[in-house]
Amino acid sequence: MSFKTELVDGIALLKVTAGRLDASIAPDLKQEVSSIIDGGTSRIMLDLDAVQFMDSSGLGAVISSFKLTGQKGDFVICNMNEAVMEIFTLTHMDRLFEIYPSVDEGLQKMCA
Repeated sequence: MSFKTELVDGIALLKVTAGRLDASIAPDLKQEVSSIIDGGTSRIMLDLDAVQFMDSSGLGAVISSFKLTGQKGDFVICNMNEAVMEIFTLTHMDRLFEIYPSVDEGLQKMCA
């Protein structure tokens, strides 16, 4: 399995456990987020700590996941390494997403 989900204070902490977020698991990410939302949780934190590589399919899956939460939910990202952060910066997606350096900082902001 490429994901691990844990519920923390009403927030779904979705950890990508695969080293690559690419076309091979992008559809699974969207399905996982959809399942979380269908289960009644609309506040999601995506933990990318294990991700060393992301392609356009992975980025598209993250954007689709963000859209799935809609205006009623929250979707934030944490634990990006420099290579993945560079993709978000080059595509200006760093302006769209709330990005935190750690799970703890993200949870602190989401619970405030």
